[in-house]
Amino acid sequence: MKRQSLCWIGLAMLGCATYAHADSQDTRHWIARIGVHPISPKPNNHPEFHVDNSNAVSLGATYLFTKHWGLELFGTVPAEHDLLDAAGERVGAFDMLPLTATIQYHVSDANGRIRAYAGAGVSYASFGDERPKGALAASRLQLGSSVGPAAAVGLDMNMGSRWFVNVDARWFDIDSELKLNAASRGRLELDPYAFGLSIGRRLR
Repeated sequence: MKRQSLCWIGLAMLGCATYAHADSQDTRHWIARIGVHPISPKPNNHPEFHVDNSNAVSLGATYLFTKHWGLELFGTVPAEHDLLDAAGERVGAFDMLPLTATIQYHVSDANGRIRAYAGAGVSYASFGDERPKGALAASRLQLGSSVGPAAAVGLDMNMGSRWFVNVDARWFDIDSELKLNAASRGRLELDPYAFGLSIGRRLR
């Protein structure tokens, strides 16, 4: 099912890019953002364990190849998440790095002061520095990487010149296989939301 979703997303992205090629090209430019995104995995993301929320510094770059259409690359600095057992005790920690590539549609108000956008694409998440603790201290903890769909909506609000404030909401389809001592213990179905606040600049 996930492979079919990725195929459809890839076809949609290709179709959008082909359509946008015919749009006016005198508005091409880059947008850069830096901010903070609290990352909130969905509750009950594993039968035995639970992954807690975390905060991450985020970086984003969008290339607007027409007035309305753009490609965004987004990621965060690796952020630490706690692994809790069913009783809420901390039994491990790990770093997660989510990355996304999304095709976005941008719309400005009449004065160009506020720009809203929505997009869909593909996410990739890698995991590292797995550290078992507490009841799992003697175990070896491993988490596998994940590929899945992603979505984003946001709003840019001008502050004058080329600077702006950005607020956005993102969703990542992140499922990671959890292993203890090389034996699979099921999948962490994180599927987190991230609500962020950023500072951005339009670049030519």
